[in-house]
Amino acid sequence: MDYKSSRILTSVMMRQKIDMLYLAKQFHVSERMVRKWIRELNDELCAEGLPPLMPDEAGFLDFQEKPDRLYDDLKKFLMKADFYIYRLNGEERKTICAMILMNREGYVTAAELSERLKISRNTAIADLNELKDWFSSGQMELSSQVQKGYKVKGKEMDIRNGILKLMELNPDYSNYKNGEIWDVFNHLLLRELEYEDRMPVIQKIVAEEENKHGFYFSDFSFMEVVFEILILLKRLSKGKYLDEMDDSIKKSSKYEFSRNILDRVGNACSITIPESEKKHFVQCLRRKSYLKSSTTNVDEIAIPVIIGEAIYRICESFHISFYLDFGLYDVLVDHMKSAIYRARSGECLKNPFGEEIERKYPEIFQVVADCVKPLERYIRKNFQKDEISFLTMYFASMVEKKKMEQAKEQKIPVMLVGAMGRGTMKLFETEMAYFDDILEIAEIRASHENIDIDTSKIKMIISMVPYQCKEIPCIKINGPILNKEEIYQIRMTAMDILEQMQEEKKLPKEKKREVVAKKEGESFLMEEGISLNVSAKSWEDAVRISGQLLYRTGMVRESYIEAMVDNIRENGDYVVIYPDLAIPHAEAWKGAVKEGISFVRLKQPVLFLDHKDKAVTYVIGLSVISADSINDILYNLVKMFSNEEFKAKMDAIQTEKEMYELMKDKI
Repeated sequence: MDYKSSRILTSVMMRQKIDMLYLAKQFHVSERMVRKWIRELNDELCAEGLPPLMPDEAGFLDFQEKPDRLYDDLKKFLMKADFYIYRLNGEERKTICAMILMNREGYVTAAELSERLKISRNTAIADLNELKDWFSSGQMELSSQVQKGYKVKGKEMDIRNGILKLMELNPDYSNYKNGEIWDVFNHLLLRELEYEDRMPVIQKIVAEEENKHGFYFSDFSFMEVVFEILILLKRLSKGKYLDEMDDSIKKSSKYEFSRNILDRVGNACSITIPESEKKHFVQCLRRKSYLKSSTTNVDEIAIPVIIGEAIYRICESFHISFYLDFGLYDVLVDHMKSAIYRARSGECLKNPFGEEIERKYPEIFQVVADCVKPLERYIRKNFQKDEISFLTMYFASMVEKKKMEQAKEQKIPVMLVGAMGRGTMKLFETEMAYFDDILEIAEIRASHENIDIDTSKIKMIISMVPYQCKEIPCIKINGPILNKEEIYQIRMTAMDILEQMQEEKKLPKEKKREVVAKKEGESFLMEEGISLNVSAKSWEDAVRISGQLLYRTGMVRESYIEAMVDNIRENGDYVVIYPDLAIPHAEAWKGAVKEGISFVRLKQPVLFLDHKDKAVTYVIGLSVISADSINDILYNLVKMFSNEEFKAKMDAIQTEKEMYELMKDKI
């Protein structure tokens, strides 16, 4: 079982109407592949004595039988999954590793993680090395010591915030409103907090105290409160406490609410909760969204919560998760806060790629527009289409990255050809199990069937007889039992085809047939387009310097330089997408020649218009022709600048050549 089969099963359990076509679209695979996943899932269900999934007359999936205890039995089946049964993908694996490390008081060895997560020791070490940067970005340190292993060091509040963020960014989208955990990955993540016995107790107490005090959380905030209490209990059981607070917090209307909840939770779980924790928990309660509350000044509290709910609803719609990517999440929140400011002040933000974004990603655009409506109702202003298109760009980048990750798991549709009977072909088909990781049998035919082959559905032919097809690679084998040479030839050919398919997917549709396509290893950045330790008197000066570099490297016409400055004057400082980073650009028709970037590091930072709290040292000029490229650039830049170790390398480099070598493969 993996995230795909878990998601399919929980969707059907929630009685959502899903069919093969919908699942193929969500997972970016063929319907045949979805059918294969369901067959494998049905094998697991049947092994547990559970009814299989079958499509009904309308094509929607449902259980073949529905005995009275089906729901309970399915939930038991999901909840007994461990790391042997559930196959973690790379992002899930690193997220679980981070959760284990933060909840461990002593050292954790790579061998221990290897054994627990059912992965190789080398994979565990690679994950731990990557997590060092992630912990650093959260004001924590993943220290290592020979013979002992790895240990997280940091302030108690930072560690708790790290645990909470893992839970908030990876919720069970389908069920957090119901207070249940069905998703297997979510179950494995929360199990580190010993949630199974405690969560129902906490939920009951919080709900009863809501009713008693007249404070009623939104569904989203209710689950946040439950998560924070789970973390509190786990940390106290490890002897980890928060610092004492001033008694003035007791004057808050939420203090009695906090005290009653934690006193009852402590009694129920046989844990003494000190006064300092009750004071800190008041601050947690203040940051929540309430359907009903006596609090009057809630604007600065409610807006971040409503933004968070909007982001989660959008992620739910497209089955995307942040996992450990806090940087992109924080950028999204900041952008939405800026969008609220502009909406309230009547400012107009023009997106140079607005129409193209809406045309290319209509479904994402519409979901974003629908999910920000609660925010619009709260501020009593509507977002303009250009604001929606900017937000769409962020989520489109996540969807595209998800597609690329799934493309790594993509299988090649293959046609088997033989001249013998069904028994021989069955044996031939069985032999293809050697390539189950990379090939998908799309068609089986006899050698005399000379009907046309659909080259959009068949990418490879394996035949026991001579078979000619100019457009598709064809491998001739001697019989249904494969020898070593044939196995090697099939696999190497398949690898070449898969690499070609993935490269084609990366190209914009309108450029797939162009001879001058971007070659492997080619970068959007040229060494001549880099300038370090540059003096700039103002943001206009900095933007013009980045534009001159674009012009010098042939990316833009000279008119584009001033258009970059005008764009910021007209539309504001939205180009400051991350602390210390601005990406000035203009509409393509104003002088973009080809796609590329310039890279400027200023000697002294400059301020961009109203962005008074965040000075900018790095100015990366963009010449972008289509929305496809800006999605990747946006995502990659946020990833780089949110990685403190990588950012430190950029800060330390002194020559343009060194910077080019560092950056050329990153963008």
